[in-house]
Amino acid sequence: MNKDNLRKLEERKEALEEQRQTMREFIEEETGSPHSRGPVDEDTSHVPDTQNHFISERNFRKYQN
Repeated sequence: MNKDNLRKLEERKEALEEQRQTMREFIEEETGSPHSRGPVDEDTSHVPDTQNHFISERNFRKYQN
């Protein structure tokens, strides 16, 4: 590789690292620490029994074939 290609490669690596760091910071700001427990909406936190039943039946049939 010549110097121009090495320089472009290095610039690309730096840009990707900057983008990765920016994304990481954004996610941490928006979602908080991965170990912290967020608020839970009780209306959406549980799957209804009928839906559980339908999912189980579907999975049973899916893996029978």
